[in-house]
Amino acid sequence: MIDKNRARGSRRWLGTLLAATTLGGSMAAVALGAGTASAARRPDAHARATLVWWTWTANPQNVIANFEKKYPWITVKQPPNYGSGSTFYAKLTTALAAGTGPDVTQVEYDHLPQYVGANDLLNIAKYVSSYKKDFPSWVWGQVSKGSAVYAMPEDIGPMGLIYQPAVLKKYHLPVPATWAQFASDAVTLHKDDPSMYLTYFPVNDADIPDGMFWQAGARPYHELSNGTWQVNVDGPVEQKIIKYWATLVKEGAVAVDQDFTADWGHHIAEDRYAAFISAAWSPTYMIDEYLPKNTTQRYAVAQLPQWSAGAHVGANWGGSTNAVTKDCPPNLVADAALFAAYINTSKSGLTIDEKPATAAGGGRGLFPADLARASVAQFNAPVPNFIGNVNAEFSKLAAEVPETWQWSPWETEFDTYLPTNLEAAVAGKLAWSQVLPKTQSELVAYAKSAGYTVES
Repeated sequence: MIDKNRARGSRRWLGTLLAATTLGGSMAAVALGAGTASAARRPDAHARATLVWWTWTANPQNVIANFEKKYPWITVKQPPNYGSGSTFYAKLTTALAAGTGPDVTQVEYDHLPQYVGANDLLNIAKYVSSYKKDFPSWVWGQVSKGSAVYAMPEDIGPMGLIYQPAVLKKYHLPVPATWAQFASDAVTLHKDDPSMYLTYFPVNDADIPDGMFWQAGARPYHELSNGTWQVNVDGPVEQKIIKYWATLVKEGAVAVDQDFTADWGHHIAEDRYAAFISAAWSPTYMIDEYLPKNTTQRYAVAQLPQWSAGAHVGANWGGSTNAVTKDCPPNLVADAALFAAYINTSKSGLTIDEKPATAAGGGRGLFPADLARASVAQFNAPVPNFIGNVNAEFSKLAAEVPETWQWSPWETEFDTYLPTNLEAAVAGKLAWSQVLPKTQSELVAYAKSAGYTVES
């Protein structure tokens, strides 16, 4: 089952400025070898410590064992099985409100603003700022705010076009380099083969629209220095994206589907789609998971189609971090920050990250955020049903993601409002031109009711 936190992966950034927190504990830097984490340890290194970690990723016991091998005086408790997505966040929010949250928790990039704004996460800059150089600048920008750092990056989901070369060749179609070409290919393919579509529009999911907003240069949210939020979900760039998909849907050139559902999985298996707008985790979690064992489908990866010919602009879908919460005892903050850093930057940690997220694979099945990801042998491993070095292609695309994107503290609500309004538009109950204005109105009303100062 796909990790929807990573796949839908994609949710929420935050608002209220958090004053830098003075954290207890002291750590001295210990340099590890090249390609490994620059870890830190306490002067009283052999004093026993126990950390509570929450995560939804696979094989957490292997992550813990690897860390405890390096730091045997620190014990990390096996994470509880709270599921992923809304189920996980409901448990986390409840625990933090009660003061019983974990010491370290996994949080998606798009959910960070929600927890930072609630003062649920500690500023761990004094322990982890030296790692900034190990990540793409746009990734570090997602976990930091000014000089404050609220989490260690874990994985990312640079977006690309996953397509079947044989299908495009059969119908004499180029790999679409622009969105205009993509639309033309979609019309041609479905006309030549009514049983197949170039791709689908995910009416139940805001992540692909979010990614396209990001790539096109939209800025639906912007927090001012005084804590006021400017909300412009109904901006001209966002309207351009919705109009683009509305046209293809109305023409019948792309299918309308609900991703991460059983029917959607069947459609992948029966070869309904020649291409997918997706992310670095998709080859394993989205494609290979649903293909039958005897499939002849073969895929390759290209950059997203561009709005301007010759451009190289990407986007990101999903990804997570590990953050230290306010419920971590002051004397354990240093150890908690060390754990969050080591599992995401050490070579042994990256190896586990990149191994398949199966019992046999023993890994987490992630696309690591750390730039040293390519130093791990598993990075270049062949991916079933794919042509070429898939991870290397996505690594190139990761370098093309713009830095200007900012999440809001209400991405969970946005992910409800936008799909609901898109479904209404597809059903003919709402004009496509009203999808974003209605979403904006609903979002602003919610933000104000939650106590935020909003300009729209």
